[in-house]
Amino acid sequence: MKKFDRALFGLAAGMLFFGMASSASAATLFLSPPTVVIGPSQNFSVDIKVDGAGVGFNAAQATIRFPTDLLQVSSIDKTNSAFSFWLEDPVFSNDQGAISFIGGSPFGVSGAAIQVLRVNFVPKGTGTGTISVASAAITASDGSGTNILSTTTSASITVSPTNVTSSSAVTAPQQITRTPAPATGVPAAPSLNVSLYPDPTQWYDQVSPFSVSWNLPADVSAIATAINKQPNFDPTTSEGLFDNKTFDALSDGIWYLHVRFKDSVGWSATAHSRIAIDTQPPLGFKITTQGGDTANDPAPTLQFKTDDALSGMKEYDVIVDNHDPLVVPAKGFTGSFTLPLQVPGDHHVQVRAVDNAGNSVEDFITLHILPIASPTISFTTPQLFSGEPTGLTVQGSALPNIEVVLNVHQADAVIASSTVQTDAQGNWEYTFSEPLHNGTYNVSAVSRDARGALSLTVESPSVVVTNRPILEIGSFQLGSGGAAVLLLIILLGGFGSGVWFYRKRTALFAQRLVAASRDLSTVFDLIRKDVERIDAEIPANSEHKSVVKHLRENVQKMEVLLKKEIERIDK
Repeated sequence: MKKFDRALFGLAAGMLFFGMASSASAATLFLSPPTVVIGPSQNFSVDIKVDGAGVGFNAAQATIRFPTDLLQVSSIDKTNSAFSFWLEDPVFSNDQGAISFIGGSPFGVSGAAIQVLRVNFVPKGTGTGTISVASAAITASDGSGTNILSTTTSASITVSPTNVTSSSAVTAPQQITRTPAPATGVPAAPSLNVSLYPDPTQWYDQVSPFSVSWNLPADVSAIATAINKQPNFDPTTSEGLFDNKTFDALSDGIWYLHVRFKDSVGWSATAHSRIAIDTQPPLGFKITTQGGDTANDPAPTLQFKTDDALSGMKEYDVIVDNHDPLVVPAKGFTGSFTLPLQVPGDHHVQVRAVDNAGNSVEDFITLHILPIASPTISFTTPQLFSGEPTGLTVQGSALPNIEVVLNVHQADAVIASSTVQTDAQGNWEYTFSEPLHNGTYNVSAVSRDARGALSLTVESPSVVVTNRPILEIGSFQLGSGGAAVLLLIILLGGFGSGVWFYRKRTALFAQRLVAASRDLSTVFDLIRKDVERIDAEIPANSEHKSVVKHLRENVQKMEVLLKKEIERIDK
């Protein structure tokens, strides 16, 4: 019931978002055969199929239109449908020329020609018309209802006024007109090139008209072909001379293509080519686990197995959290598969069962892996210096006698890793030898027991690595950056002091120059007064008058000279 509800949810979501583009769009809804030619009393059938292009789907809806003047529906057949439930049962209206359905499966299925419905028609008139897809959606089995439909195809119908020998619109092979070379014996059996089914040992899931070709020897004058379910049939009716022929699409089962040559001597041996077709997915299945969806075991064992009635099982693809598939060959598989070790948390597991033709059916399960007890980090080295051999020490506790996985990381980059064993009391300690450069680091720790089960991750406080300080005074530390700042402060302080001292000295010197100039004038005034007093005491006719005069002149010159020197110094 859970799967049924999930499929309904996916189908409803797909209908809700029908018409929206999707990056996963890949599927094709097509009608087979693509071309039909019939007479007025010849009934025929058209299959509605899906090519999932390798993408699993679990629901589809469509409205099909047909020309009411040309055709009418006699019945709809769900016998071989991949869908097992119908949100809207297939219905038709001959008045409106419409067929509609909404169906689904509790399992995701995929293949190149998955059967949805077969519609049986009866001719009503004559002429040419088209059976077309008016609207459609195909829902991926991804739990989100993603519409993966990318293409739809139509079928061309011609109703002839008279009955025809075949409903196929495949054209007859183009005849070759030539004069055969002389034959020396019966020709060799032809070597066949079957375009859609090249390997006669394989199973195929494609259905469409296909071409067969061969090399035509010069002496061959006739060709005979046949397709049936007899492995050793010899066709005897000549169809003319041609080197290729197109055949109608085949239904499921093992078919045999027979071709032989004829020359003037006789018929060759018949070339037989096996064509094996299977368009039905394997039977649906359910994934189970011992203990339910919640597991203490980090590597839980899944139980699943199915079968395929026609081509047989090839493999199981186990996909965990969208990682690459784990391929399990079907041969010898007993139904149990143990997953690789999983980290704690929720894991989406998909198992795709693939048959030998490439059809698949899938189931999903979400597992919750429980973690073991997490470790604790009680100590990290409080101070580390860049590039020095002293390592980062980490201490803590965890479960006794288990491993603790340690990682030193800077942001998202892991710098160093190691594993340490806890003792009987659960204590552990480890020192990383790798020197660390300037920056902020954290240490993460995860417990791991003997089974490989993991705990949740715990993180240490940040560890800051710096350069070793140049100066340490008690708790005060001065590193290279701080030393540079301090030196700059000292230099700026010294320069400022020098400027202040220079300005102070210059001001004082200027004051002293002013005082010196004033004192110089006072001194020379006194000297001049003394010279004048001496001159007054010397008689006018004394020979010393000339000496006093000369002294007066020298005093005058000396005063002028000294004042100029003071002015020069002041500048």
